[in-house]
Amino acid sequence: MGTQFDDTTTVVRVPGDAGQAEFAAELDPAWGSLLGLHGGYVAAVAVRAVQEAFPDREVRTVTTSFLRPAQAGPARVTVSAIRSGRSFTTAVARVSQGGRDALSVRATLLVPVAAAAWATPVPEQPPSLDACVPFTRFSIGHFSRADFRIDPATVPASDGSEARVAGYIRPLEDREIDAPWLIMAGDFFPPSAFRRVAPPAGGVSIDYTIHLHQAAPDPGQWLAGVFSCLNNTGGIALEHGTLATPGGAIVAETFQTRWTG
Repeated sequence: MGTQFDDTTTVVRVPGDAGQAEFAAELDPAWGSLLGLHGGYVAAVAVRAVQEAFPDREVRTVTTSFLRPAQAGPARVTVSAIRSGRSFTTAVARVSQGGRDALSVRATLLVPVAAAAWATPVPEQPPSLDACVPFTRFSIGHFSRADFRIDPATVPASDGSEARVAGYIRPLEDREIDAPWLIMAGDFFPPSAFRRVAPPAGGVSIDYTIHLHQAAPDPGQWLAGVFSCLNNTGGIALEHGTLATPGGAIVAETFQTRWTG
């Protein structure tokens, strides 16, 4: 038996058309969100299928387009390669229910390589973990699916001076912090736009990109998250976020467009 996260993101390969891999999944109602199921969770299910289709390559960048809210229940995940070379694979995964796509994922995968490397510490961190508090602002299921603490100065209230949220997150259970979990975690925090506009404005995701810089070294480690929307124009806010170790090493970086109209 795996952890709850593993169990709720399980995919099972089924017969499919030539040139693509198809998987069956059961989307879990515990991942309920503002509209339908949590988008980061459904994207993690899609990436789990991508990993099954290309087990010899590491997922590095994932871009998700949210087409309609996914619902609890059976889903089909279809994975195909746009191009696969000696080092890189670009794949597309679609999660569908009832013959309609809920989301589309484009993933870039890489064969592990030894190459030049450098890393700049994350420019800002939340306050200490002891200064953060459990998040109880919304009665939404997905907020109970990870161990989450929020900086009380950034709790969404729609009248904040800046669109920014910060805090800490880690798995509920002792498990590896892998690509599917990070993809979920990058979309887990309350939308930073909620600091300036009342829900649901600012909470509807359009596109979500996450780049994975490195794996977190400790399965039980807290990750520090900071997410902010510096610009909101014409009904779309762009949110940028980082997930980093408490020491400041960036593990993942996100960009997300949110509907505020």
